Amino acid sequence: MKSKELNLLLVENFPSLYEKYIEEVSWQEGNDTGSHIVYGDVFTPYLIQCIEDNKQDDIISMFNYIEMLLELGDSYTDEVVAFSIIESIEYLVKEKVQLIKLLGEKSKKILNEF
Repeated sequence: MKSKELNLLLVENFPSLYEKYIEEVSWQEGNDTGSHIVYGDVFTPYLIQCIEDNKQDDIISMFNYIEMLLELGDSYTDEVVAFSIIESIEYLVKEKVQLIKLLGEKSKKILNEF
C-alpha cells in the first residue's frame, strides 16, 4: 500500500481527524505525505489523548482499526503501525494493563517485540 492510500484510509475511518490531517499534509506532499509522519503526528497523538482521557469507545475503535491494518498483510502498513503507532504507545499500554485486553492478536504480537 502506498502512503496516499494509507493516509486516505485514516481520514475515511476517522473523519474527526480530517482537519488535523489537512494541517499536517498541507505544507508537505499533500495526500502523498509519508504515512509515518501522518500516523505519528495525527493518529497517534489522538490515540494517546483518548487513552489518557479514558475514552473507551474511541480506544476500542482505534485499536480495531490498527488490527484491521495489520490484517491487510502489507509490509509498509505493518511498519507504519509498528513504529509510528505501537512503539509510541507502548509505555501507556504497559502502564495500563487493561488496555492490553483491548488489543487484537497481531497488535499484541508487535507490542511484545518492543
